[in-house]
Amino acid sequence: DVKQLITAIERTGQQMLDRPFLKVFMLGILTTIGAIIISYLGANEIMKEIPGYQSDWQWWEDFVNWITGYAVDIAFFFILFFFFAPISTIFISIYLDDIIDCVEDKHYPDHKAGERLGIGHLAFLATRLLLYIVILNILVLPLYILLFWIPFVPLAIFYLLNGYLLGWGYYEMVAVRHLGIKEAGIHRKSIRGVILMAGLIMSVLFMVPILQLAVPILGAALICHLFHLTRYNYL
Repeated sequence: DVKQLITAIERTGQQMLDRPFLKVFMLGILTTIGAIIISYLGANEIMKEIPGYQSDWQWWEDFVNWITGYAVDIAFFFILFFFFAPISTIFISIYLDDIIDCVEDKHYPDHKAGERLGIGHLAFLATRLLLYIVILNILVLPLYILLFWIPFVPLAIFYLLNGYLLGWGYYEMVAVRHLGIKEAGIHRKSIRGVILMAGLIMSVLFMVPILQLAVPILGAALICHLFHLTRYNYL
């Protein structure tokens, strides 16, 4: 329902300046930035261990440095751009319980989750989401290439696929705090349209530099609102 989606967006935006929410929000962004920097430095260090990287010939070492340096940069930022959504979700999974608690404490105190999922469970769900997104995008790559000449079609496929996966993945992180897997699946199917729209919004925002850092936190809050609005008819 569009009204429920608009309400969820409004409530997410209004809560951004609440102190408990803002604290977790900033910690999540700083964690993501730190993890990206560490990953980039680590990738460069790994490249230095490649045979032939170090050599007695200065010209060869300079050449390999130049090639591998650009290769690491290009590969790293390519992967980061296209798969930032699930990668950042893994980094931010340590804060997702806190974000959901902030939303439920303020808006849905009568239907708070009885138990937090914990970092381990959330990290597992985030990692599984990463694998689904990577594998399915690789599988549809021939379709992207085949339909490349048709304007906007590959882009539409990309956003629909990733929007569906993001909506499903984030919904599960919220819903399994309240429902069993089977019951959560039944409820998600009953609201698949609004969850898909939320996922599409997230997939578009994940492509916007800088803003993408905030999307995992905002996405978790948005889906949390949608869960309660559709499950318990909060409006």
